[in-house]
Amino acid sequence: MSPRVYRSTVREQAAAATRTAILDTAEALFAEHGYARVTVKRVAEAAEVAQGTVYAAFGSKPALVAALTERAAGDAGIGEALAAVEQAMTGEEVVRLMVRQTRDLGQRHNRCMTVLFEAAAVDQDIAELLRGTEELLRERYGRVARRLERLGALRPGVTVSDAVQVLEYFVTPQSWHRTRQLGWDWERAEVFLADAVVAALLP
Repeated sequence: MSPRVYRSTVREQAAAATRTAILDTAEALFAEHGYARVTVKRVAEAAEVAQGTVYAAFGSKPALVAALTERAAGDAGIGEALAAVEQAMTGEEVVRLMVRQTRDLGQRHNRCMTVLFEAAAVDQDIAELLRGTEELLRERYGRVARRLERLGALRPGVTVSDAVQVLEYFVTPQSWHRTRQLGWDWERAEVFLADAVVAALLP
């Protein structure tokens, strides 16, 4: 490896580490103090970088939330769970795998989701981002619903579209967020939501 390539690699690694540090700091500050109360300057100070560095890396405060959401959406566990759903041989196995996957994601990205919901209420750009996230989830729920259809597991009269809507109601990040607000632990919420989806979709 030439010195020039080595220096370039080191710079890229340093930039990636700085970006990660900024995102982690922003997520923590937004979750603790609220999106509206946290400025880019405050994020920069807490991350121990120049304010210009934050703007150079992300461009704006809404872009920080967008980057946090993108990071959560790229979680490798999503693809693994969808692959497992495609291999499942019963409707109940499909449903319980899906609910467990959304629980795992919720636990790993709980702060990010909390930030997204709060920011969407006060920032139109973030509200638009949330709608885009919901569209992505709807596409994933469609894959689960079509697997249930292929297995012949849907209750008579329940269409793929119906199944998608049931999943949207019971296992979106908002659903998990609400159960946490009620004081439920993750295990109780998982059992309740999985049983509810099974009852709504399967014979």
